[in-house]
Amino acid sequence: MAPSNQLHQPIYAVIRRIPRGKVATYGQIAALAGLPRRARLVGTALRETPEGLDLPWQRVINAGGRVSPRGGLGVEEGYQRHLLEEEGVVFDSHGRVDLERFGWDPDAVPRGRGSSGRPQDSEVQAIEAILRPLGTPERAEGAKSYLKSDLDFLGVNTPDLRAAVRIWLKSHPDLDRPALIALAGALWATSSHELRSFGMELLQARVALLRSEDVDLLEDLLRRSRSWAYVDFIAIQVVGPLVERDPRLNARLDRWVKDPDFWLRRSAVLALLLPLRRGGGDWPRFIRYADRLLEEKEFFIRKALGWVLREVSKKDPERVRRFLNEREGRVSGVTRREAEKYL
Repeated sequence: MAPSNQLHQPIYAVIRRIPRGKVATYGQIAALAGLPRRARLVGTALRETPEGLDLPWQRVINAGGRVSPRGGLGVEEGYQRHLLEEEGVVFDSHGRVDLERFGWDPDAVPRGRGSSGRPQDSEVQAIEAILRPLGTPERAEGAKSYLKSDLDFLGVNTPDLRAAVRIWLKSHPDLDRPALIALAGALWATSSHELRSFGMELLQARVALLRSEDVDLLEDLLRRSRSWAYVDFIAIQVVGPLVERDPRLNARLDRWVKDPDFWLRRSAVLALLLPLRRGGGDWPRFIRYADRLLEEKEFFIRKALGWVLREVSKKDPERVRRFLNEREGRVSGVTRREAEKYL
């Protein structure tokens, strides 16, 4: 098990996403961070928040809707209540917050307006109306079975979905970053595979609009994905370009590769793929990640390592041969088969 301080970063990433005027409980944050039943760890993380880290700590309260004694940060309880009241959070006469009213629901469809001036839930409905006629029941059943998913499927194939995204983008030329983030979140708040995929395609098509701090949103989507079909696209096509643009985000990948959630560990590896495929990239970082992960039994980790090696071999086969030879006996069959596909 990872030391507790290595688990603080996913907790901070969740807390940073709590919007103004909303609150979340310690247990809720732990679950969203991939640490179910670790509510006490959230309190520890708050007490040990690094100096200078911008964190809306005041939005974390206990399951009873109350501010915990001294707010978990060594400040007076009244100060935390004051900060929340300034954001519009209301306390009753017993010092409790109505969690039904003010509790944060990360899956709630945002009600704000994007650059088009239309509510986000209406835009989601409009997109669904575009996609629904493109699907078939047969494809829906097949895709649901193939992905072993609990989501709903419209049965739209990938080329048709991407064509719909291109058409939508042409009709929304003024899409800005806040609208993009809000709409992607709204699409991911649905239980539809195609709507979530539409949101991913939007993020990839307009990745230039994203900022480094949006990696918090992407981490949240990765944790909620639970499938290679979403994790791989987000990690490679969205996170990867952000990391290339801002190398400081490599620190986030360094944390992911140690995360208890194997989908985050897979994401750390795959975020390095595109520049490595082009013959550049951060090969030493991949080596460090691979040496950490080679002994893992998880199929999706082994497959990801082999995938990256396979792509590198297309430009630099000797580099991959050397990697494999130096780690003889440590490389799994899955990883080796992938890596040697073009050797």
